[in-house]
Amino acid sequence: MSALPERFIPADRLPDLAAQASPLFAAAEQDSFDLGAEWFELLIRHGLPDPSQAFFGVAAENDGISCVLPMLKEGQALRSLSTYYSSLFRPLTAESFAVRDLASIFGEAIGRFGVASVRLHAMDPGHASFALTMAAMRQARLLPFSFSDFGNWYLPAEGVSYKKYLAGLSSRVRNTVRRREKKLLHDGGTVRIFEGPGDVETAVDAWAQIYSRSWKKPEPFPAFVPELLRLASRRGWLRFGLAELAGVPIAAQIWIINGGRAAIYKLAYDERYAEYSAGTILTARLMQHALDVDRVREVDYLIGDDAYKQDWMSHRRERMGIIAFDPSTLRGTLGIARQSLSDWRRRLRSLVARHRAPA
Repeated sequence: MSALPERFIPADRLPDLAAQASPLFAAAEQDSFDLGAEWFELLIRHGLPDPSQAFFGVAAENDGISCVLPMLKEGQALRSLSTYYSSLFRPLTAESFAVRDLASIFGEAIGRFGVASVRLHAMDPGHASFALTMAAMRQARLLPFSFSDFGNWYLPAEGVSYKKYLAGLSSRVRNTVRRREKKLLHDGGTVRIFEGPGDVETAVDAWAQIYSRSWKKPEPFPAFVPELLRLASRRGWLRFGLAELAGVPIAAQIWIINGGRAAIYKLAYDERYAEYSAGTILTARLMQHALDVDRVREVDYLIGDDAYKQDWMSHRRERMGIIAFDPSTLRGTLGIARQSLSDWRRRLRSLVARHRAPA
């Protein structure tokens, strides 16, 4: 296999990079399904707008590749190789990694691609990579700012059985699950969970039917979710919950299980059958499977502060972003001024809100 000495590896050479940096991709994938090589390949092939240029910044030492930074160039912007399909992002680093490795990628990327800023999304501020990324940006003579990206609701589940979990839910949720499941089954409905490759095309077809009759906007990249289902089933990650009534698919949920974590990725239901609360039934069934069969250590509702997530999850954490500017350029200086003003306004609003809050 040929060496990869270049600093920036184009998207079409991802298979070669993944082979040479397989420990980095594999370790990151254990943290989250959307940090592995197959995820990035899926995103590049089926989930990026045109025109955009995906690439991988690489730092190498004598003992091999120490850092991989998946990136995307869109117009005059440089950002993380992540979209609204992504729930988590970070640089992929080896044990031999040093801050200077990542700094060299940032520093050269600014000049090579002719941009004045770098924006990273969906990062975990509690992971060591967050502080290291900020430090690397400063070492590269960029000025970084952190910002709140989205809320993330989750459930620590180590050693928790479904029976114990269910007992801790509100009586409203427990009663809804019991009554609506009884009604669905009485009226001839069924609830199934698909896992293996043999069921994946059934899942793809059912999802398409339900999604087209749901409240959700059409997918901007229609091939992405079907290919994600195929990838997840091939890897043994897929838990696809399907509710049907008289053979008609009425609700579905896509859960992804890997690294001891259950990620609730997507859900949809046919609004004509809202009276059955089939989504609630599916959440309960899939939660039971995740806790009692897969025995996950965490259930993660991924992106957003939707109110219904608080019915099922017990904890909330923040996912953060980082935007860094090159102060040696006019565009970078203007970006710093805008970001500083935005941060000042946000702090002022927070102070005013605290002042007005009742004692």
